[in-house]
Amino acid sequence: MDSNSSQVAPVDDSRTQISNRAATQCDRLTKTRHMDPQLYKAAAGGKTKYDLRQILKNFHDLGDELTPMENTVLHIAAQFGKQKCVDLILKEHSDSSLLRRVNKHGDTPLHLAAREGYQKVVEALIHAAKPQPPQPSDIENGVEFHEGMLRTMNQEGDTALHEAVRYRHPKVVKLLIKEDAKFTYGPNHKGNTPLYMAAERGFDDLVDIILENSVTSSDHRGLKGRTALHAAVISKHPEMVYKILEWKKELIKEVDDNGWSPLHCAAYLGYTSIARQLLDKSEHESQVIYLGIKEFDNMTALHIAASRGHKGVAKLLASSYPDCCEQVDDTGNNAIHLFMSQRRHFLKLFCVRWFRARGLLNGKNERGQTPLHLLADFQMDHGTDFIMSQKVDKMALNEDNLTATDIISSAKDSLGRQDSILRKLKSVKARAGPLGWQWILKAINENKGEKRREDRGVRESEDQGGVNRSKDKGEGSGGRGFTEAMKKKGETHLLVATLIATITFAAGLSLPGGHEDDASMAILSKKTAFKIFVVADTTALVLSMAAVCVYFFMTLNNRKEVLHDFFNWGFNLTMYAMAVMMIAFMMGLYTVLPDSAWLVVFVCAICGCFFIFLSYILRKFYSSWKVMIKSSFWLRKFKLFVIKGQQLPLMRRGNHLF
Repeated sequence: MDSNSSQVAPVDDSRTQISNRAATQCDRLTKTRHMDPQLYKAAAGGKTKYDLRQILKNFHDLGDELTPMENTVLHIAAQFGKQKCVDLILKEHSDSSLLRRVNKHGDTPLHLAAREGYQKVVEALIHAAKPQPPQPSDIENGVEFHEGMLRTMNQEGDTALHEAVRYRHPKVVKLLIKEDAKFTYGPNHKGNTPLYMAAERGFDDLVDIILENSVTSSDHRGLKGRTALHAAVISKHPEMVYKILEWKKELIKEVDDNGWSPLHCAAYLGYTSIARQLLDKSEHESQVIYLGIKEFDNMTALHIAASRGHKGVAKLLASSYPDCCEQVDDTGNNAIHLFMSQRRHFLKLFCVRWFRARGLLNGKNERGQTPLHLLADFQMDHGTDFIMSQKVDKMALNEDNLTATDIISSAKDSLGRQDSILRKLKSVKARAGPLGWQWILKAINENKGEKRREDRGVRESEDQGGVNRSKDKGEGSGGRGFTEAMKKKGETHLLVATLIATITFAAGLSLPGGHEDDASMAILSKKTAFKIFVVADTTALVLSMAAVCVYFFMTLNNRKEVLHDFFNWGFNLTMYAMAVMMIAFMMGLYTVLPDSAWLVVFVCAICGCFFIFLSYILRKFYSSWKVMIKSSFWLRKFKLFVIKGQQLPLMRRGNHLF
């Protein structure tokens, strides 16, 4: 063995000498340690000329054979899962130095084996470590050698258990915990414990193993003060949430470094089922329901859910703890304010009686704004039920002594919803405030100034050969671009309505089944389906022609409110004509089809899919028909058209002041 080792030593010296000569010749080359290739391949289980046992005899001290990352031969064998190589290395070199030797990252061979999930290798390393005498650090900590190896942390603060959890190796996790069940594994340098890491990644099997096999209470800490329950909630894992709550339900009241509890996280993400689990376990920890986040204006879980538009969580919280609806944040906003401020559709909340209290519906924030003021400010056209509610104070004043009508009247119609909201407010007798006329006159003057600047820009663009004409059409007071867009949409819809009218007209002349030669009467005129076809086809023709008329008159007007109303009417008429035309088509086919039950059912089923699709679309985009009727549309238009054209804008803004 001495002769062999003496043969190897010159090889190492030669490598060092070559590196040194190269470094002398070029300062950019530095000495890099590396392992003998035959030894590396043998330890990794590769095919070599020599058996690992023979190769090991050539090296007196394996600790000197290191890779560039300072991995020993035991690191290599453990990393590639070669149990026989691990056993042989530990047998030939029985000293304990290789077991606790770390590489550049602070990893022991146990770290690498646990990271790769090699259970047999982990067992071999632990078995070899048990007979070893404890090191001075182990004696100081009062542990055995193998326990010290299990608790060794790398440069990231990770133990072998951290690595096994990170890469989800259940068998290795269970083995490591059982070998040191009394030890509580703490957080790494990122603040994550094994339990938190398992919960954060959604590894419910590892959570079970850690909770069931740990003798002492497992550490549940995580990143930025979060707990394992925070992680389970964020990962949206109800089963894991249940297991952690059964283990330690006190975690419900734990908050992270930013003041967020698990319930706040569930409210933010809109996880209703998980929020229900937390509420069921919070009987003795109900204070968390009213807990506010200081860095976010002391917003409670209900406020968080409202600001995110999660109606399910908001209804659940209000139904479980009704008085939480009374809480406001530091800016004085309640849940309804926050739904409004985020432009959320909140109508389902009115199913909960706790949200229908007048004090909540008319509550004022620090600026004196009620939810109705915010609805007007953000021009939320879908708040029909809220506006129509008799409990809502339509004349409430903010700190500027303005009502909701004042705000929407003086606002710029950037979304094309101003007229619709004004009609709804006027239909419930909402009026302007005592100082509203000042704001409206100011807005009118500003609009006139912008109009003059727009006209001046148009004239300048004409003088310059029309260079700026396209730009002026899309800018200005917000009217020209909107008008052009509405007219262009109207032209497209006009084509659709004309096409429907053409089809129904042709179908009415060429009746299904044909005519009798003698009397020129329809052959199938006595059939019920034929009669339904005639009625439906006629109705579709009338509706489509009415839509054509509406779109035709739409091209003759430039006022935004008239264009918006005409467009809505034309759209409604076209959609109804389309639906009735489909009914006519179904009845026409039914009339002429042979007496085949399956064919009739099949055709009707296919046509019925259209109505399912249409109902889905209308449910999302169809504006309320009742609001149009209540707003007395045609009566208001007749009154406005009687007045001179120059007075129309002022009358429109001012006819609701007194």
